[in-house]
Amino acid sequence: MAKSIRISDDLYDMAATEAAMMHRSLAQQIEHWAAIGQAVEASGDLPAIRSAAVAHMRARDHERVRRGRVSADDLALVSKARIRKAAVIFPRDAFAEYGRE
Repeated sequence: MAKSIRISDDLYDMAATEAAMMHRSLAQQIEHWAAIGQAVEASGDLPAIRSAAVAHMRARDHERVRRGRVSADDLALVSKARIRKAAVIFPRDAFAEYGRE
């Protein structure tokens, strides 16, 4: 029996895009992703799980930027204004071991 669930707009949009490319329905695409996620978690391979989670976050962020929901700058950990004000200061002997003082 089919059930209804709520998912984020971002996930919905990503699944709709992928479903069209893979010739699946939206429901089939989400079930496919759920099956892959379940298999990865069941494998107990922690690096694979982390890698999959990071890949998903990157794909979600890319989709949000592509659709104009956020700008790429909004996703940066450090703002451009802060980076412009930053200065790199090396100790005087930082390069001494390389013969450059």
